[in-house]
Amino acid sequence: MRQTEGMTGTTGTAVPKRQLGMALRRHREAQALDRDAAAGALECSESKISRIEAGVVGMKATELRELLDLYQVTGQEREDLEQLRVQTSKRRKPTTYGTAIPDWFRRYVSLEEGATEIRIYAVEPIDGLLQTEDYARAVIEASTLPAPGDVDRLVAARMARQDRLTGDDPIQLHAVLTEGALRTEMGGTDVMREQIRHLRKLADLHNVTVQVCPFKNGAHAATGFPFILLRLPNSDGLDVVYLEDQTSARYYDNDPVEQQKYGVIWSHLIRSALTPAESKRFLTALAR
Repeated sequence: MRQTEGMTGTTGTAVPKRQLGMALRRHREAQALDRDAAAGALECSESKISRIEAGVVGMKATELRELLDLYQVTGQEREDLEQLRVQTSKRRKPTTYGTAIPDWFRRYVSLEEGATEIRIYAVEPIDGLLQTEDYARAVIEASTLPAPGDVDRLVAARMARQDRLTGDDPIQLHAVLTEGALRTEMGGTDVMREQIRHLRKLADLHNVTVQVCPFKNGAHAATGFPFILLRLPNSDGLDVVYLEDQTSARYYDNDPVEQQKYGVIWSHLIRSALTPAESKRFLTALAR
Protein backbone atom coordinates (compact mmCIF):
# COMPACT_ATOMS: atom_id res chain seq x y z
CA MET A 1 0.00 0.00 0.00
CA ARG A 2 1.27 3.46 -0.82
CA GLN A 3 0.17 5.58 2.11
CA THR A 4 -1.17 3.60 5.07
CA GLU A 5 -0.58 0.01 6.02
CA GLY A 6 0.04 -2.49 8.77
CA MET A 7 -1.18 -5.72 10.36
CA THR A 8 -4.04 -6.50 12.69
CA GLY A 9 -5.55 -9.26 14.74
CA THR A 10 -8.07 -9.91 11.97
CA THR A 11 -5.53 -10.69 9.27
CA GLY A 12 -3.80 -14.00 8.68
CA THR A 13 -6.82 -15.95 7.38
CA ALA A 14 -6.94 -14.79 3.76
CA VAL A 15 -4.70 -17.55 2.41
CA PRO A 16 -6.51 -20.52 4.02
CA LYS A 17 -9.85 -18.96 3.01
CA ARG A 18 -8.66 -18.77 -0.57
CA GLN A 19 -7.31 -22.34 -0.51
CA LEU A 20 -10.57 -23.66 0.91
CA GLY A 21 -12.62 -21.73 -1.62
CA MET A 22 -10.57 -22.99 -4.55
CA ALA A 23 -10.88 -26.58 -3.33
CA LEU A 24 -14.66 -26.27 -2.93
CA ARG A 25 -14.98 -24.81 -6.40
CA ARG A 26 -13.01 -27.73 -7.90
CA HIS A 27 -15.21 -30.28 -6.13
CA ARG A 28 -18.39 -28.49 -7.21
CA GLU A 29 -17.30 -28.42 -10.83
CA ALA A 30 -16.22 -32.08 -10.64
CA GLN A 31 -19.81 -32.92 -9.73
CA ALA A 32 -21.11 -30.77 -12.61
CA LEU A 33 -23.01 -28.57 -10.16
CA ASP A 34 -23.56 -24.84 -10.49
CA ARG A 35 -23.42 -22.30 -7.67
CA ASP A 36 -27.20 -22.27 -7.46
CA ALA A 37 -27.17 -25.93 -6.39
CA ALA A 38 -24.60 -25.17 -3.69
CA ALA A 39 -26.65 -22.20 -2.54
CA GLY A 40 -29.69 -24.45 -2.26
CA ALA A 41 -27.81 -26.82 0.02
CA LEU A 42 -26.87 -23.98 2.36
CA GLU A 43 -30.15 -22.09 1.91
CA CYS A 44 -28.19 -18.97 1.05
CA SER A 45 -27.69 -16.70 -1.93
CA GLU A 46 -25.60 -17.65 -4.95
CA SER A 47 -23.46 -14.59 -4.27
CA LYS A 48 -22.44 -16.04 -0.91
CA ILE A 49 -21.20 -19.20 -2.63
CA SER A 50 -19.24 -17.02 -5.03
CA ARG A 51 -17.67 -15.13 -2.11
CA ILE A 52 -16.79 -18.37 -0.32
CA GLU A 53 -15.12 -19.76 -3.43
CA ALA A 54 -13.22 -16.49 -3.92
CA GLY A 55 -11.89 -16.68 -0.36
CA VAL A 56 -13.56 -13.42 0.63
CA VAL A 57 -15.68 -14.83 3.45
CA GLY A 58 -15.36 -17.77 5.80
CA MET A 59 -17.93 -20.41 6.64
CA LYS A 60 -19.30 -22.35 9.59
CA ALA A 61 -18.42 -25.98 10.20
CA THR A 62 -22.02 -27.00 9.49
CA GLU A 63 -21.96 -25.15 6.15
CA LEU A 64 -18.78 -26.91 5.11
CA ARG A 65 -20.24 -30.30 6.02
CA GLU A 66 -23.30 -29.61 3.89
CA LEU A 67 -21.16 -28.76 0.86
CA LEU A 68 -18.80 -31.70 1.35
CA ASP A 69 -21.80 -34.04 1.51
CA LEU A 70 -23.23 -32.47 -1.65
CA TYR A 71 -19.88 -32.79 -3.44
CA GLN A 72 -19.34 -36.35 -2.14
CA VAL A 73 -15.97 -35.55 -0.57
CA THR A 74 -14.83 -38.24 1.87
CA GLY A 75 -11.78 -39.67 3.61
CA GLN A 76 -8.54 -37.81 4.18
CA GLU A 77 -9.39 -35.05 1.76
CA ARG A 78 -12.53 -34.25 3.72
CA GLU A 79 -10.55 -34.15 6.97
CA ASP A 80 -7.97 -31.85 5.39
CA LEU A 81 -10.65 -29.40 4.24
CA GLU A 82 -12.29 -29.43 7.65
CA GLN A 83 -8.94 -28.60 9.22
CA LEU A 84 -8.40 -25.87 6.66
CA ARG A 85 -11.71 -24.32 7.69
CA VAL A 86 -10.49 -24.20 11.29
CA GLN A 87 -7.48 -22.18 10.13
CA THR A 88 -9.74 -19.63 8.46
CA SER A 89 -11.22 -18.69 11.83
CA LYS A 90 -7.99 -18.30 13.77
CA ARG A 91 -7.08 -14.81 14.87
CA ARG A 92 -3.48 -13.69 14.93
CA LYS A 93 -1.95 -11.82 17.82
CA PRO A 94 -2.83 -8.11 17.64
CA THR A 95 -0.05 -5.63 17.00
CA THR A 96 0.38 -2.11 18.36
CA TYR A 97 -0.26 -0.61 14.93
CA GLY A 98 -3.12 -2.63 13.49
CA THR A 99 -5.96 -0.20 14.11
CA ALA A 100 -4.18 2.50 12.09
CA ILE A 101 -4.84 0.79 8.76
CA PRO A 102 -8.05 0.82 6.70
CA ASP A 103 -10.16 -2.32 6.51
CA TRP A 104 -9.76 -2.61 2.75
CA PHE A 105 -5.99 -3.13 3.02
CA ARG A 106 -5.99 -5.80 5.70
CA ARG A 107 -6.73 -8.60 3.29
CA TYR A 108 -3.69 -7.65 1.19
CA VAL A 109 -1.38 -7.85 4.21
CA SER A 110 -2.64 -11.35 4.96
CA LEU A 111 -2.16 -12.45 1.35
CA GLU A 112 1.32 -10.93 1.30
CA GLU A 113 2.27 -12.87 4.43
CA GLY A 114 1.12 -16.15 2.91
CA ALA A 115 2.54 -15.63 -0.58
CA THR A 116 5.54 -17.55 -1.86
CA GLU A 117 6.36 -14.99 -4.55
CA ILE A 118 5.48 -11.34 -5.14
CA ARG A 119 5.93 -9.44 -8.39
CA ILE A 120 5.57 -5.67 -8.25
CA TYR A 121 5.37 -2.94 -10.86
CA ALA A 122 5.75 0.37 -9.02
CA VAL A 123 5.37 3.75 -10.71
CA GLU A 124 5.58 6.08 -7.70
CA PRO A 125 6.47 5.77 -4.90
CA ILE A 126 8.86 2.85 -4.48
CA ASP A 127 6.91 -0.09 -3.04
CA GLY A 128 6.65 -0.40 0.74
CA LEU A 129 8.57 -3.69 0.84
CA LEU A 130 11.61 -1.88 -0.53
CA GLN A 131 11.48 1.37 1.43
CA THR A 132 13.87 2.64 4.07
CA GLU A 133 12.38 3.94 7.29
CA ASP A 134 13.06 7.60 6.42
CA TYR A 135 11.62 7.20 2.92
CA ALA A 136 8.52 5.47 4.32
CA ARG A 137 8.02 8.27 6.83
CA ALA A 138 8.27 10.92 4.10
CA VAL A 139 5.66 9.13 1.96
CA ILE A 140 3.25 8.57 4.86
CA GLU A 141 3.57 12.13 6.18
CA ALA A 142 2.84 13.51 2.69
CA SER A 143 -0.54 11.79 2.61
CA THR A 144 -3.70 13.43 3.92
CA LEU A 145 -5.23 10.07 4.88
CA PRO A 146 -3.43 8.91 8.07
CA ALA A 147 -4.21 10.53 11.40
CA PRO A 148 -1.14 12.45 12.67
CA GLY A 149 -0.84 10.17 15.67
CA ASP A 150 -0.71 7.09 13.43
CA VAL A 151 2.43 7.98 11.46
CA ASP A 152 4.90 6.21 13.79
CA ARG A 153 2.70 3.10 13.91
CA LEU A 154 2.39 3.01 10.14
CA VAL A 155 6.14 3.33 9.65
CA ALA A 156 6.67 0.47 12.12
CA ALA A 157 4.13 -1.64 10.26
CA ARG A 158 5.84 -1.06 6.93
CA MET A 159 9.22 -2.03 8.38
CA ALA A 160 7.72 -5.17 9.97
CA ARG A 161 6.42 -6.33 6.59
CA GLN A 162 9.97 -6.36 5.26
CA ASP A 163 10.94 -9.25 7.55
CA ARG A 164 9.68 -11.54 4.80
CA LEU A 165 12.65 -10.56 2.64
CA THR A 166 15.34 -11.74 5.03
CA GLY A 167 13.75 -14.28 7.38
CA ASP A 168 14.34 -18.03 7.60
CA ASP A 169 12.01 -18.65 4.65
CA PRO A 170 12.36 -15.48 2.56
CA ILE A 171 9.80 -14.66 -0.06
CA GLN A 172 10.77 -14.41 -3.73
CA LEU A 173 10.40 -10.76 -4.74
CA HIS A 174 10.69 -9.35 -8.27
CA ALA A 175 10.21 -5.60 -8.50
CA VAL A 176 10.13 -3.44 -11.61
CA LEU A 177 10.48 0.27 -10.83
CA THR A 178 10.19 3.25 -13.14
CA GLU A 179 13.02 5.76 -13.31
CA GLY A 180 10.46 8.33 -12.19
CA ALA A 181 9.95 6.46 -8.91
CA LEU A 182 13.72 6.52 -8.35
CA ARG A 183 14.18 10.20 -9.17
CA THR A 184 11.19 11.68 -7.32
CA GLU A 185 12.69 12.99 -4.10
CA MET A 186 10.83 11.79 -1.02
CA GLY A 187 12.24 13.42 2.09
CA GLY A 188 15.12 15.19 0.35
CA THR A 189 18.39 14.28 -1.34
CA ASP A 190 19.98 12.47 1.60
CA VAL A 191 16.91 10.30 2.16
CA MET A 192 16.76 9.44 -1.54
CA ARG A 193 20.45 8.61 -1.73
CA GLU A 194 20.10 6.20 1.17
CA GLN A 195 16.96 4.73 -0.42
CA ILE A 196 18.74 4.05 -3.71
CA ARG A 197 21.66 2.47 -1.85
CA HIS A 198 19.19 0.30 0.04
CA LEU A 199 17.65 -0.86 -3.24
CA ARG A 200 21.08 -1.68 -4.58
CA LYS A 201 21.82 -3.86 -1.55
CA LEU A 202 18.48 -5.63 -1.81
CA ALA A 203 19.18 -6.38 -5.47
CA ASP A 204 22.11 -8.55 -4.36
CA LEU A 205 19.91 -10.83 -2.24
CA HIS A 206 19.37 -14.25 -3.81
CA ASN A 207 15.60 -13.95 -3.42
CA VAL A 208 15.23 -10.38 -4.74
CA THR A 209 15.28 -9.19 -8.35
CA VAL A 210 15.13 -5.49 -9.18
CA GLN A 211 14.66 -4.06 -12.66
CA VAL A 212 14.42 -0.44 -13.76
CA CYS A 213 12.31 1.01 -16.58
CA PRO A 214 14.37 4.03 -17.70
CA PHE A 215 12.83 7.12 -19.29
CA LYS A 216 14.69 6.49 -22.53
CA ASN A 217 12.93 3.15 -23.11
CA GLY A 218 9.58 4.90 -23.60
CA ALA A 219 6.17 3.26 -23.33
CA HIS A 220 5.63 -0.39 -22.45
CA ALA A 221 2.78 -2.81 -21.75
CA ALA A 222 2.11 -1.52 -18.21
CA THR A 223 2.75 2.20 -18.72
CA GLY A 224 0.85 4.22 -16.12
CA PHE A 225 -0.83 1.26 -14.41
CA PRO A 226 1.00 -0.16 -11.35
CA PHE A 227 -0.01 -3.59 -10.09
CA ILE A 228 1.10 -6.43 -7.84
CA LEU A 229 0.95 -10.18 -8.49
CA LEU A 230 0.92 -12.54 -5.50
CA ARG A 231 1.67 -16.23 -5.95
CA LEU A 232 0.03 -18.29 -3.21
CA PRO A 233 0.47 -21.97 -2.31
CA ASN A 234 -1.70 -24.31 -4.36
CA SER A 235 -2.73 -21.48 -6.66
CA ASP A 236 -2.98 -23.57 -9.86
CA GLY A 237 -0.44 -21.25 -11.48
CA LEU A 238 -2.69 -18.19 -11.27
CA ASP A 239 -1.58 -15.15 -9.29
CA VAL A 240 -3.80 -12.87 -7.26
CA VAL A 241 -3.80 -9.49 -9.01
CA TYR A 242 -3.85 -6.50 -6.67
CA LEU A 243 -4.74 -3.00 -7.89
CA GLU A 244 -4.88 -0.02 -5.54
CA ASP A 245 -6.00 3.57 -5.48
CA GLN A 246 -6.05 6.09 -2.65
CA THR A 247 -9.04 4.75 -0.72
CA SER A 248 -9.77 1.24 -1.98
CA ALA A 249 -8.37 -1.81 -3.74
CA ARG A 250 -9.45 -4.37 -6.31
CA TYR A 251 -8.48 -8.03 -6.44
CA TYR A 252 -8.59 -10.41 -9.38
CA ASP A 253 -8.35 -13.75 -7.60
CA ASN A 254 -11.27 -15.69 -9.02
CA ASP A 255 -11.14 -14.56 -12.63
CA PRO A 256 -8.69 -16.67 -14.67
CA VAL A 257 -9.10 -14.56 -17.81
CA GLU A 258 -8.07 -11.32 -16.08
CA GLN A 259 -5.34 -13.06 -14.09
CA GLN A 260 -3.82 -14.49 -17.27
CA LYS A 261 -3.91 -11.05 -18.91
CA TYR A 262 -1.76 -9.60 -16.14
CA GLY A 263 0.65 -12.49 -16.47
CA VAL A 264 1.12 -11.58 -20.13
CA ILE A 265 1.56 -7.90 -19.24
CA TRP A 266 4.25 -8.84 -16.72
CA SER A 267 6.11 -10.90 -19.32
CA HIS A 268 6.20 -7.92 -21.69
CA LEU A 269 7.12 -5.54 -18.87
CA ILE A 270 10.26 -7.33 -17.75
CA ARG A 271 11.46 -7.52 -21.35
CA SER A 272 11.00 -3.76 -21.68
CA ALA A 273 13.03 -2.97 -18.56
CA LEU A 274 16.78 -3.01 -18.05
CA THR A 275 18.13 -6.44 -17.17
CA PRO A 276 18.84 -7.11 -13.48
CA ALA A 277 22.57 -6.58 -14.08
CA GLU A 278 21.97 -3.34 -15.99
CA SER A 279 19.58 -2.20 -13.28
CA LYS A 280 22.24 -2.73 -10.61
CA ARG A 281 24.64 -0.53 -12.55
CA PHE A 282 21.89 2.07 -12.98
CA LEU A 283 21.23 2.14 -9.20
CA THR A 284 24.92 2.38 -8.41
CA ALA A 285 25.33 5.36 -10.73
CA LEU A 286 22.17 7.05 -9.47
CA ALA A 287 23.25 6.75 -5.82
CA ARG A 288 26.36 8.79 -6.64
